[in-house]
Amino acid sequence: MDKCGNFVFNEPYIGNEIKQINNVVLPKQYLEFMKKHNGGQGDIGETWLEFFTLEDLQEINDDYCIEDFLPDHIIIGSNGNGELYGIDSDGVYFNVPAIMDEDDVTVLGDDINLLPDKINNFWK
Repeated sequence: MDKCGNFVFNEPYIGNEIKQINNVVLPKQYLEFMKKHNGGQGDIGETWLEFFTLEDLQEINDDYCIEDFLPDHIIIGSNGNGELYGIDSDGVYFNVPAIMDEDDVTVLGDDINLLPDKINNFWK
């Protein structure tokens, strides 16, 4: 995740411990990343990426009605242009259009550090 181009990280997360959103347990690697950076946004090469803050995750997932459209998935970020990024209950990262359907999910792996590269490859 060090090769993020013009990506700007947020300040570290210092709030209450968050272990899961809806029924999805947040992967340890993701939580460690978020405690250090608590999201951020910027140009990562082929696209823009925003990781939502931990404080906002529940509300964002409720706003997207993610439990109704993609049970056992949560949204953790966006490209700001109709594409969302998330984690499923197995700890696998994915891409899905904001107007979502389970058939539209594209798996992007299970490593937060490789996610920007996977996103860039997806948009090439």
